[in-house]
Amino acid sequence: MHRITPFALLILLLASCAGDNAADSRHVDEIRAEVEQLVQEQARMGYATWVFGTPSNQDSLYRLHASLFTRENLDLIRRVEGAEPDAVQKRRLRWLLRYLTLEFAAREAAPLADSLATAEAQAEVTFDGRRIPYFAVSGLLANEPRPARRAALSAAADPVLDSLNRLRRAIWVSHHRVARDLGYPSYSGMIEELRGLPLASMQTMAAGVLTATDSLYRALLSDVLRSSLGVDTSSFYRYDTPRLFRAARFDRYFPKSRLIESAESLYAAMGIRMGAQTNLAIDTVDRPGKNPRAVCFVIRVPDDIRLSVKPTGGPDDFAALLHELGHGQHYAHTTEHALEFKVLGEPTVTETYAFLSEYLLLNPAWLRQHSGMPVATLKDFVRLNAFSRLFYVRRYCAKFLYESAFHAGASRPDTLYSSMLARALGYRRIASDDRRHLADMDEHYYAAAYLRAWFLESQLNAHLSRTYGVNWFED
Repeated sequence: MHRITPFALLILLLASCAGDNAADSRHVDEIRAEVEQLVQEQARMGYATWVFGTPSNQDSLYRLHASLFTRENLDLIRRVEGAEPDAVQKRRLRWLLRYLTLEFAAREAAPLADSLATAEAQAEVTFDGRRIPYFAVSGLLANEPRPARRAALSAAADPVLDSLNRLRRAIWVSHHRVARDLGYPSYSGMIEELRGLPLASMQTMAAGVLTATDSLYRALLSDVLRSSLGVDTSSFYRYDTPRLFRAARFDRYFPKSRLIESAESLYAAMGIRMGAQTNLAIDTVDRPGKNPRAVCFVIRVPDDIRLSVKPTGGPDDFAALLHELGHGQHYAHTTEHALEFKVLGEPTVTETYAFLSEYLLLNPAWLRQHSGMPVATLKDFVRLNAFSRLFYVRRYCAKFLYESAFHAGASRPDTLYSSMLARALGYRRIASDDRRHLADMDEHYYAAAYLRAWFLESQLNAHLSRTYGVNWFED
C-alpha cells in the first residue's frame, strides 16, 4: 500500500484544477463562437423585418441556440470571470455575461417580441377613409402643415397603440420576472450590475440638466415655435414636434437627390471613400412596410454593415443618415477581433461616433462651404438645430427619469410619462399622450447610453476643434 504524501496530494489537486480551468476555457470559447453566430443571424432577421416588413421569428433563433441560454452557462462565465487575473480578459467575460443574461431574458419574451414586430410592420391606421401604414404616420405628421389635421392623424393611431401596448406590457412583465428569477433584486438592479450604470447618480444628473437648462429652453422654444410653426406655447402639442423639426423652409438646401452624394463628399474629405466601401451598404428605398426610423444593422464586424433610412425630405434626412453613418463607419473600421469588444461592448462608444457624425451638419464651416445657404438663413438653421439638440437632451433626461420610475413600479406610468415629457418639452399634455408611455421605452436603459454619448461627443468635438481647427473634418 502506497501512502500519498502531502506534496503529491497538492500536485494532484493542482493538476485537477488546471484540468477544470482548461475545460472551462474551452467551453467559454465554444460559447463565444455560438454567440457570434447567433448575433449575425439575429441581425439579418432584424434587418429583413425592419427594411422589408418580413415577419419576425427571432424565437426560432433562440430555440435553435437553446443550449446557450442556461443557468449553467451563466454560472460558468461568473466562475471564470472571478478567477481571471487579467483586467482586460475580465472585462471581456463581464460583457459576455451581460449579453447572455440579457438574451436569456429576451429569449423568454421572444414570442411576444416577434408578435410585436410583425404587428407594427403590418398595422394600418384609418384616416380620411383610407388605410395608411402605421409606420407612415410620423412622416405624414412631419409633412402636414395644418395643426387640425395633425391632431386628427395622431388620434387615428390611438387604436393601434392600444393594441400594441398589450404586447409591450407583457414583454416588460416577462423581463421583470426573469430578473428576479435570476437572483437580481429588480430589473434595474440587474441592468445596473451588468452594465455598470450608476442609476441613482444618473437620475440626479438628468434632473439637474432639466433644471439648469429650463429657462434657456423655454426662451428658445417660444422663439422657434413662432418662426417654424407660427404658434405660441399654448398651441404646441406633442404631435406638432415632427412638423417642428421638419423645417421645410430649408428643404431647398437639402434635396433628397443629394442625400448620398453629400454624405460621400463629407466623408471623402476625411479620407473615407464610401463608394469603395464594399462592407457598408445603405438602403434608401421607400417601402410601405419599412420602419421609418434610420438604423444601422451590424451583421458582421467589420465585413457586413447595413444602414436603412426612409427619406421624407429636408435636413432631417441628412441628420439621420449622418448619425447612422457614424455607427456604420465605426463598425466598418473596427480591427478588434474579440467578439465582446467589437459587438457586445458599451453602446455609449458607438453612439458618440454617431453624434459626432450627425452634428457635422451643424458645423458652420461645413455649412458655409457646402449648403449654399445665405448667411442669415445659415444662422437660422444653426439656431434651430441647436434648439433641436437641447430638445432631445431634455427629452432623454425626462425619458430616463420616467423609465427609472416605471421599473420601480410607478402606479400610473402612463400619466406619469405624459406629464413628465410635457413638462420637460413644453407642449400641452392631452389624454392621447398617455398611450405613448410603452412605445417610447427602450430595453436595458438605452437612454442612458444616449445621454452619456451626448456629453462625450461634446468633449470629443471640442478636443478635435482645439487640435485641428473647427473644420477638423477636412484635415
